Amino acid sequence: MTDTTRETTYQCPTCRRLELFVQPQCDDGHGEACPDWACVICGTALFVDSTFADGEQVEVEKVRRAPRVA
Repeated sequence: MTDTTRETTYQCPTCRRLELFVQPQCDDGHGEACPDWACVICGTALFVDSTFADGEQVEVEKVRRAPRVA
């Protein structure tokens, strides 16, 4: 089974540069409107207002990934 991960780029406040962010699975029922994003480099979490993202024309890409094996 594979899961769908949403990816986009944001200015990471910790890395201090544009980095790839992924949207973790939302357990709060937001679906694709979930405001939570995490930097793939350092793990910094961002809470992004969807109206901000819409205004900035942020491009979000869905990718399929294999499940992680512990």
